[in-house]
Formats: sequence, structure tokens, C-alpha cells
Amino acid sequence: MNPNPSAFEDLVRENATLQVENAYLRGKVITLEAEKAGLIAENVSMADKFKEYVHRHPKRVGVKSGKAYEIKLSAPNNLRGNSPDELHGKKRKPGGQPGHMGHSRKRPEKITNTEIVDLHICPHCGNDNLSEIQEIRTRIVEDVPIPQPVVTEYTIHRRYCKCCRKLVEGPILTALPQAKLGLNLMLIVVWLKIGMRLTEEAIPHIFEQLCGIRISEGEVSHICTMIAEEFGEFYDQLENEVRQASARYIDETSWRENGDKLWLWAFVTKGVTLYKIAKSRGHQVPLEVLGENPNGIDVHDRFRAYDKLEEKTGNRPQQYCWFHILADSKELAEICGQEGEFIHKGLKGVFAEANKFEHTGSQLDVETLNDRLGHVLDRHFTNLKCRKFAKTIFEARDKLFQFVTNPDVDGTNNRAERAIRPNVVYRKISGGTRSAVGTKRYVKLGSVLQTLKMNGLNFVGKGLEIIHASGH
Repeated sequence: MNPNPSAFEDLVRENATLQVENAYLRGKVITLEAEKAGLIAENVSMADKFKEYVHRHPKRVGVKSGKAYEIKLSAPNNLRGNSPDELHGKKRKPGGQPGHMGHSRKRPEKITNTEIVDLHICPHCGNDNLSEIQEIRTRIVEDVPIPQPVVTEYTIHRRYCKCCRKLVEGPILTALPQAKLGLNLMLIVVWLKIGMRLTEEAIPHIFEQLCGIRISEGEVSHICTMIAEEFGEFYDQLENEVRQASARYIDETSWRENGDKLWLWAFVTKGVTLYKIAKSRGHQVPLEVLGENPNGIDVHDRFRAYDKLEEKTGNRPQQYCWFHILADSKELAEICGQEGEFIHKGLKGVFAEANKFEHTGSQLDVETLNDRLGHVLDRHFTNLKCRKFAKTIFEARDKLFQFVTNPDVDGTNNRAERAIRPNVVYRKISGGTRSAVGTKRYVKLGSVLQTLKMNGLNFVGKGLEIIHASGH
């Protein structure tokens, strides 16, 4: 029987159609497989990012009976003293611990007053038949008298100078020109306002309650402005000392001026603390302070502005803060697993080895430390974060060991961190400053206060010397 030509042609067309459809479906399958692989890779990446997010943002809020509450995280044992009771979950008793050395107030070097305490009647039963003195003991009590204001009226003799052709008079060293309050009181106001971070509302109450002196809130602000002007020359001297120092520690933090965001910079040397407040967090601020040809080594936390500063000031030696490096590597260990732990432990070992030289190491010792650093970092890490971090630190190895051979340089930036801290507290209490005048005043007063404090000098006593030395 002969096949039907028409039916055969229909089968051929149907077969061709199916082949086209099959090819289309195969292509679609390939596309979906590729899309699936991309989604799997994206899912893995999102899981890593979520793990990092959870690490950086620990859970602090829970929900109970439909209401949110804050979760109080207990401190790890290794942060609370590692006593046997703590390691077993028991709370530490308050106060001095068994075996710890006791502390008591030292005996004053000078006794300003003596009194004899005797009795003729028993304070317990009222008996007046007491024996002769059987024993004598001494007891020392330190106290302060209730201060009373000292009001001085100056009778000023004025004489005519034939050379100057005008009336002249002698200076009053205990007060500023035109001021009705003495320098001691004004310096105490500044110390309470800037040093102790009290509010302008609280300071007048202190003087009224303790001394019976009434000052207004506006006077507190005006006093700070006047003293800041008197400290102008001394502040310029501090800036010059920072520029000429053999080593300086630099850090920055945010600041507020009438709600606008600014940046407070701290420059710390062996005996000087200098503050600057500017709109920029860039290299222009430290460059303005240091100039294009400063002396010494800069110690900082690897913020990118310091790289530009290094370039602009002649590629001078730099020292990175090891505490910041180890904090970053610790986070790497918690996020990236085994490779991160290897980097963190290795860097801790290198830093510990570097500290053993106590700033008396040689260049050969530095080369040995660089070799050990290379053993830790100069290798291929599969984790991208570990690879980038290791490469960044290893390429900057010439900025890691300046403190090994230089006694003027520390391996950390703690000096600048400590200088920043009082300003952070002040900012949280007051919200910052309210005007450009207040900002300029704050950096001068804060710089002088912190400099005198780090040198163990009394602000009121030394402040008088600074003002008198400036010609007033």
C-alpha cells in the first residue's frame, strides 16, 4: 500500500516543529540552570553578609507578651576578672576581694592645726570618776573651711607721665581689665565648665551655695570667652610645639556646632595636647596645623586622610596603631572563621614579640619582625576579606615597627584616644557648641586644660602664670 503523501508531509512538519520547540526548551533549561547557580551564589554571599551583620549588631531587644524589652548582655568571664566563682557562673561579691592589697588615704605631709580632745565624764554611763590618762592616740581629719568671698577695693593712684604725656597707673594682677570678678574665680568657672563639664545653669548655683557669690549664666559664658582670649598666645605656642615634636598622636571625632556636623581633631605630643575643630575630616586640617615640613613621626589609626597627609608632608615615617589593627583582625576571626583566626593569632604574636624590645631594638630586629609578619600575611587566603586585609597590612609593614627602635613612639594611638574621650563626654552632655565663637573658645580652653592636666599642673595656679606671662 502506497503511503499518503499528505500525511507524511504533516509528520515532517510536526517533527520539525517539535525539534524547534525542543531546542527552545533546552535553551531555557540552560538559562534557568545558570540563573539557579547565580541565585545559589547570591544566597551564600547574603548568608555571609547576614552573619557579619549579626556579629556587628547583637540582639538587644526581645518581645514578651507583645511588648519589647531590652536584653542585658552579661559580660564574658574573661572581662570580669576570671575568679573561680565567676568561671562557675557565680556573682562576684562587691568590695575588696580576699588576698587583694588594701588601700587607705595617705597621711598628709603637713598638719595645719592641732587640737586636744579630753573628757571628764564617761560618754556611755555618765560617771565622772575617771582615772588619769591611760593611753593617747592620734586621729587625722582632712577638711576644708567654708569659703568666704574676698572683696577688695583698690585705691588707684594715677600719675602724669611727661614722656607719654598722659595719666598712667599701676596694673592690678588679680583681675583682668574692666573685670569685676577676680582671676581665681574666673579660672575656677572655666575649670568647672570645660574641665568638669558642668552646665552654665549649674555653675552659678555652686558659687552661690558655697561662697555666697552671685553670677549669672551669661557671665559664665562671658568669663570663658575672656579667659580664652588671654590664652591665645599660649595656644599658639602649643601649636608650634606640636609642629616641632619628634612624635605626635592624631585622632578625630565628630562634633556639633548649632546642630551642624563638624570634626574635632586631637594632636598629642609628649607634653602637649592641641585641639582643632573644623568642617573637614580630610588631610587639610592636620596639614594646616603641621605645615608642609613638620618634624617627627605621626601615629594614627590608618584613616585614609593620613595617607594624603603623609604625601603632602614629604612622605615622613608613620606608625600605625596596633590596637586598631588587632581589633580589625579580631573581627575578621569572628566573621571569617579559620583563616581569620590564623591572621588574628599571628598578628597578636608579632605585636607581643615587638613589645619585648621596649623601644631599644635594632634595624635587624625590625627585619626579623617583617619576616615573621610575612609568614602570617604573605600567603594566598581563599576568603576575600582575609586576602584584602592581609595584603593591606603587609604592604604597609614599613609603618608597623617604628616604635621598636624609637623610644619617642608608641605602638598604639592610645594617647590621642584618651585626649579625645573628654570631648566626647562634653559633646554628649552639652550637644557641642552653639556658635563659631563658642567653638573657637572651646578648643583653646580645652587644649590648655588638657595640656596642664597631662603635666600634673594645677589649672588655676598655672593659668594665672600663663595670663601674667601674656602681659596682663
